[in-house]
Amino acid sequence: MASNKVFEYTGPGVATLTVPERATITNMGAELGATTSVFPSDEKTKEFLTAQDRAEAYAPLAADADAVYDQVVQVDLSTLEPLVACPHSPDAVKKVSELEGMPIHQVAIGSCTNSSWLDMMKVAAILKGKTVADNVEMVIAPGSRHGAEHAGRQRRPGGYAGRRRPYPGMGCGPCIGMGQSPCTDGVSPADLQPELQRTLRHRQRPGCTCSARKPRQISAIEGVLANPLGKVELPDIEWPQAFKVNDNAVVAPAPEGEDVEVIKGPNIKPFPLAKPLKDTVEGKALIVVEGQHHHGPHHALRRPASALPLQHPLSGGLLPDAL
Repeated sequence: MASNKVFEYTGPGVATLTVPERATITNMGAELGATTSVFPSDEKTKEFLTAQDRAEAYAPLAADADAVYDQVVQVDLSTLEPLVACPHSPDAVKKVSELEGMPIHQVAIGSCTNSSWLDMMKVAAILKGKTVADNVEMVIAPGSRHGAEHAGRQRRPGGYAGRRRPYPGMGCGPCIGMGQSPCTDGVSPADLQPELQRTLRHRQRPGCTCSARKPRQISAIEGVLANPLGKVELPDIEWPQAFKVNDNAVVAPAPEGEDVEVIKGPNIKPFPLAKPLKDTVEGKALIVVEGQHHHGPHHALRRPASALPLQHPLSGGLLPDAL
């Protein structure tokens, strides 16, 4: 559907989405096969940058009024209901109502998508005063230290009731099977990238189901895949006028020409240097794929555990909707 295309999101619904919510949608454009995805820069953008003490960086951006598109897809937001993408492809979508009551073993919240401060506030609001079911492990991975600290200052993480709710580091992890994988044949509703489904398939974890937003929290409480419609009403969560920006973990670049020793443990390996690519590369094609296929950022590379020490320094918590 989206190969070699650029997705531009417009319409009245766009004005209701915060910048992190827009980032989640554009992040999932990779799963569509899109070249890139864009939203307009509007008052929501200005509001976000102002809270980050970056108001001077704001500039309004939008498509020309007479812009012509190759294709227009209209979505009636009033008709949408919670969905789950079943193993092992983001195409295998079903309504939550069709699978309601299915036993689950883990709930994964956050990581690269739906992991902003606002998402953490919604999780806390839903779980406040509740307890995670005994048969469920809940994993919460804020998308950034910035968002996690701001939530902590508001004492909201205390609302994550229940037990067995580890907090992995802010960065890549569950999506690529680098920790927090569910049990063998386990069912894990998550809002991580659909890449998690394929990764777990490669690692003999076939029973993973991905969903989005409120179904996860309600499922964690009930111990089965649950439909949130009619069960929960979110309170109004106001976007803060200002985030406390803490950059004390950001190290400024060393002066030009200065030799710098990068201190790292034995589990982190230097990236192997390669030779420059030739003008032409020849080789034997092992497979030719035809038709509609979606390949995420981790799909083509079936990396063994030995490759993880090379990836970690690169991923390093650089998540697209972390704030």
